[in-house]
Amino acid sequence: MEEKGQIIGKESSLQVYEEDGLLHIVVDTNRELGPSASGKSTMVASSGGNIPIQLDNGKQVKLGLNLYY
Repeated sequence: MEEKGQIIGKESSLQVYEEDGLLHIVVDTNRELGPSASGKSTMVASSGGNIPIQLDNGKQVKLGLNLYY
């Protein structure tokens, strides 16, 4: 992934950045983190819980994301 914004999440699987008031979340979908905790799914990306993100307007939001198949 191109280094832009913050790299966050389990195994640095998410890239987030703000541009023109939009929060962009970038995930390399060719990557796998391995099986989920239950073993029923394969994780592609995870924030590892609710992660605080500081926006350009000073607000702090939280992101919780799991991407799996």
